[in-house]
Amino acid sequence: MLARRLGDLLEKNRLATTPHVQECLGELEKDPKKRLARLLVDKGYVDERKLIDFFTVQYSMPAIDLSNFEVNPDLVAKLTPQFCSNNFIIPIGIKGDTVVIATADPTEHTVFDQIRFALKLRPEPVLAPASQIKSLLEKIVGVPIDQVTKDLSAGELSEGSIEEASDDSGGGNELDGEDAAPIVKFVAAVLTDAIRKRASDIHIEPYENDLRVRVRVDGDLVDSVKPPAQIKKPLVARIKVMSKMRLDERRVPQDGRIRFRLPEGKTVDFRVSTCPTVYGEKVVIRILDKSAAVISLDKLGFEPEDQEKFLKAIKSPWGMALVTGATGSGKTTTLYAALNSLNTVDVNISTIEDPVEYNFAGINQCQVHEQVGFTFAGALKSFLRQDPDIILLGEIRDTETASIAMKAALTGHMVLSTLHTNDAPATLARLKDLQIEPFLINSALKAVVAQKLVRGICKNCKDVDDKLTKDDLIKLGFPEKVLDKFKPMRGKGCPACRNTGCVGRKAVHEVLEMTENIRNAFGRGASTDEIKKIAVADGMKTMKTNTMKKIMRGEVPADELQSVGDDQ
Repeated sequence: MLARRLGDLLEKNRLATTPHVQECLGELEKDPKKRLARLLVDKGYVDERKLIDFFTVQYSMPAIDLSNFEVNPDLVAKLTPQFCSNNFIIPIGIKGDTVVIATADPTEHTVFDQIRFALKLRPEPVLAPASQIKSLLEKIVGVPIDQVTKDLSAGELSEGSIEEASDDSGGGNELDGEDAAPIVKFVAAVLTDAIRKRASDIHIEPYENDLRVRVRVDGDLVDSVKPPAQIKKPLVARIKVMSKMRLDERRVPQDGRIRFRLPEGKTVDFRVSTCPTVYGEKVVIRILDKSAAVISLDKLGFEPEDQEKFLKAIKSPWGMALVTGATGSGKTTTLYAALNSLNTVDVNISTIEDPVEYNFAGINQCQVHEQVGFTFAGALKSFLRQDPDIILLGEIRDTETASIAMKAALTGHMVLSTLHTNDAPATLARLKDLQIEPFLINSALKAVVAQKLVRGICKNCKDVDDKLTKDDLIKLGFPEKVLDKFKPMRGKGCPACRNTGCVGRKAVHEVLEMTENIRNAFGRGASTDEIKKIAVADGMKTMKTNTMKKIMRGEVPADELQSVGDDQ
């Protein structure tokens, strides 16, 4: 028997003890579908990495790190995700008549015979940890969250038991814990599933006789799972425990943070917000995946000319640069990228944020605490006594903050901040609404970057969009002279993009540089429309124009042009 022979080898090499091997062999007799190696790892009897090292020597087989690997979903589909999951294998590439198969257990030779028959290719096995193989499969087909949901038993759920089941850190990966309470496994599955789907937010919404869990993927909310309505209170309680919130407070909103470890070992932070509703507390969880955070301006999708204008503004010894846009449009990411380009040993950078989303070395980051009086305005006053060169202000929310920020920008500091406006020219009127004198705005403001997010085309199923005619493109705003220079592209839909044709989002920008013409017009009370016309005449490319450039390059579908508005 292969399992018994493997057990003897593990005992001989002192990787497992005899009692542990005998225990797992006993389970195999009851369920032959299980694997000895996987049982020993799952129970914590054998270290997964040491097991891979053992297999490498024993079978003269190379090992591979899959932590940053991309797999073709169509190749997995040919073997079926279920087959891959049951046997802890995943196809990672084709070389001629050979398919490279990552496996966590090279002892199961019949599996490779099945692969040879299914793909009509010669399998070439390489070793990889089962946790990495599982994570790659989850990225393609998702977490088995439906099964976890079925395991929920209303009779076992109570807020007290949840609090006892939680660990001190509120983190870790409890998805695979055999002894974990069903609600603990369910929350872990929801978090993991959202990450695998590349979601930005998780929305847990209670209703009178219903409970809804949705995730936001590429800007759109989609259903994640349908849990039983009776777990409303236990579910929120579990999340509160993980977020270190007060369990006994349900009347007012609360904020917290979760640090969660995925099966492959990567840690992801979540920002959690609760809000009382008529039928219970609504929870919104924002995913702060540091590994997915873009911190280079070159990777933010700026057009070269616009990036040059923005860099010129933020590298000024003093003044103000603003990033504007709707909530969730990536303003914070752009500000962090700007700071990353300015963060050198000879510069003192301080930030005041609400909340601090990502931590960066060499930057002094402060968190707003309005309950104790530490506000944006209060922090700014404190910063000015600490001789900063660059100040990042999370958001200009009121007249006091705006006034102090303007004065700081005029007294030898570079101030970066955000506002909520739809386009760059409207920012001047918004500052004026905050009772900032036009002469101060003209003196301090260097540039405004407005941005929105549009959906990107899936690279796996990208093809020419034959449905769009030239008349359609003209109606969208494309000039006739460019129609023969490009073909609009779209995604046909495939497993990698959940058959939507789109994967990820791209930022489109417009950068308003405070030219002399704009200052003169604003000083004499020109309207926002007039300022926009002057800015375009002075070289500003609108978001619509820059979106058209991305469409012509085949980066985004043509229908995304409607989401950025019109130039008029």
